[in-house]
Amino acid sequence: MNRTKTKKKRRNIKKKASQKKTTMVRLIIFSLVFMGAFSYALYRLFISRNTHPPLQPVFETYPSQGMEIKTKHLDRCIYDALLALNIPARDVAFNRVEQKKDWKDLWAFSELEIHIPKTLLHSKIKSEFLALLSERIPKKSLRFASGSQQELILDLSINGHHTHRIIFVKLREKRPATPLPLSLPMVAIIIDDLGYDQNIASKFLVLSGVMSFSVLPHSPFQKSIATKIHRSGKDVLLHLPMEPMEYPQVDPGVGALLSSMTPDDLLNQLRKNLDTIPFAVGVNNHMGSRLTQEPAKMRQIFTVLKKRNLFFIDSLTSPRSCCQQCAHLLKLKFAQRHIFLDHVQDPKAIRFQIKRLISVARKVGKAIGIGHPYPTTWEVLREELPNIRNQVNFVRVSEIVG
Repeated sequence: MNRTKTKKKRRNIKKKASQKKTTMVRLIIFSLVFMGAFSYALYRLFISRNTHPPLQPVFETYPSQGMEIKTKHLDRCIYDALLALNIPARDVAFNRVEQKKDWKDLWAFSELEIHIPKTLLHSKIKSEFLALLSERIPKKSLRFASGSQQELILDLSINGHHTHRIIFVKLREKRPATPLPLSLPMVAIIIDDLGYDQNIASKFLVLSGVMSFSVLPHSPFQKSIATKIHRSGKDVLLHLPMEPMEYPQVDPGVGALLSSMTPDDLLNQLRKNLDTIPFAVGVNNHMGSRLTQEPAKMRQIFTVLKKRNLFFIDSLTSPRSCCQQCAHLLKLKFAQRHIFLDHVQDPKAIRFQIKRLISVARKVGKAIGIGHPYPTTWEVLREELPNIRNQVNFVRVSEIVG
């Protein structure tokens, strides 16, 4: 009897030991699987963070002390003053816009004609503009003068550079509209910095007046977005990252061309960037305020573009850009932007810039505007483009380059 109990006890001990061993094996297998999955997740996170630049690429015109930025600040003061005076946007017209530059800066001179109600006193206009503009520029840089009996003229300057002439005309003396020319001027709008947000790209694609899009290389959705642009019958451009003046504090992103690169490294990186964007018909620069000042580097870049039958659009991020001269030397198809549409992210500011773009197009027959995939930019273009379709002919930028 005791012997039977002993055998039974031994069997139970062996059974428990076997169950314990099985449990330990399962725990070890589970731990290994868990650690493997966790390690893989960490690896994917590391790769994703080190493969792509930030989701919202930095947009550079050129250094923040530039005249164009100061001009935009004056623009903001002007339309704030008009708002305070209850003058609607439809009563503001750009008579002319001229690109100006000196050895170190670039800006636009604008002549605006503003139709005011006959009850609005000139003294009220002066006080409102002085209150807002004197915070930005010295009073000696604001000069009021009288034109005809119904006109008041305001001239504005920044550091001695004439930036604005504003002509206030009483509504009862409103000048007749200038007849439209027999052929409408051409306007090409380029939307830069695509490749990181498929939804916003799709929204811009349905705007009938926007015909050209520039995609950043090595961006997460570069191929799918470029394919959609091409299938819609619009121009695909490579948005080529180039070294800005503030580098390395300001990073132009993955694939950037730098002034420190050897010719071989520069051209190898350029070719890699070109190969990432399918259907590209041209190139424009992302940042590049430093590199576009270097003739030797730009000639090397343009040699490759010419061999591939691509054109170049100078985003004009530096007043000392040598791109136009280099392109002319190599007989490369070339153009440069006239207006940044959304340098100031404010609906009123963007509408001002659209008016400027139309004014430039009327004067020279064609104009290029550059915008960015901001929701505010999309909203303003969606509202404004149908209103100006009878004033300009919206075209792909490839139709403007020469």
